[in-house]
Amino acid sequence: MKNLFLIAAILVCSIGTAQDKQDAKHASKPLKYGLKLGLNFAKLTDSDSGTTRNGLNVGAYLNYKFADKFAFQPELLYTAQGMKEEGTSEGIDLKLIYKLDYIAIPLMLKYYPVKNFNFEFGPQLGFNVKKELEATGNGQTLTFDLDDFFNDNGIDAKTNTFDLALNFGLGYELENGLNFNGRYSLGLTKVIEGDDVVDSNGNSQDIKNSVFTFGLGYTFK
Repeated sequence: MKNLFLIAAILVCSIGTAQDKQDAKHASKPLKYGLKLGLNFAKLTDSDSGTTRNGLNVGAYLNYKFADKFAFQPELLYTAQGMKEEGTSEGIDLKLIYKLDYIAIPLMLKYYPVKNFNFEFGPQLGFNVKKELEATGNGQTLTFDLDDFFNDNGIDAKTNTFDLALNFGLGYELENGLNFNGRYSLGLTKVIEGDDVVDSNGNSQDIKNSVFTFGLGYTFK
């Protein structure tokens, strides 16, 4: 009977030790990956009457925790940006939507001052994959390629295919893998350039992306 108790005790201790090792291995895993989905509130700067265009961003990320309080998180996102604008042309009220969508690559450095909570900062590379102008007026809605619209109407302007931005944000990560994030993306390069990119007073416009994002992600354990 004593031998039976001894064997049982050894088994319990062995199972506990193995579980502790597994938990430690799991907790120290430096490289993780996940998926994210967010809502954009996007606008173009230096516009006369522009308002925000709401859109989605969706993609995946890697998270490499290279120190106790620091991690590097590269991401690959599809992000819908641009803006809305209202105006009048030849007596017709128009509603315009500039649809500027990008494949974006944020390269974020995360700092964890306390467990699970982080601040983030880093550049973002953007590659334009959609540049449309949707115009609604007089009961009709028409959609144009933005550069074709400029060319067809003799406007000296062109959409840039590359966008550089600087991101700032904060986030909170739950133990079950869910995480929440708020981020602002400050455009550093002009979205549209040309001699005819001017405001109503004839002054040159510095049109750049400006995007607030609120998102939800899931990190796989």
